[in-house]
Amino acid sequence: MNRTDLTLLIVAAIVIALVLGWSARWLFDRLNHQPHEPESPDEQAVRLENAEAARQEAEAELERIRTEFASEYNQLKAELDATMDGLGTARQKAESLQAELDALNTPEDDEND
Repeated sequence: MNRTDLTLLIVAAIVIALVLGWSARWLFDRLNHQPHEPESPDEQAVRLENAEAARQEAEAELERIRTEFASEYNQLKAELDATMDGLGTARQKAESLQAELDALNTPEDDEND
């Protein structure tokens, strides 16, 4: 077998594979073909109404969640403000106590010198 015979044999095998593949695809499509019938206007209207109802339900749920999160946010903000006020008061009290302690310790240091 020379080079030309080998080339022709390879080309023939590729062509045969291509034809068999195309034929198998065509046969597969013919056997599994499901005709698509257009929907009637009534069916389209029902699907549209269902979609609208689902959209309205989703919007209502979203609004409920927004309200719930806004309420929780406001509650947490109020708690944070109260905590920050308490922390500020505690700092002031700690500073005043530290100042009193320093004032009490200062005369003792002067007496010891």
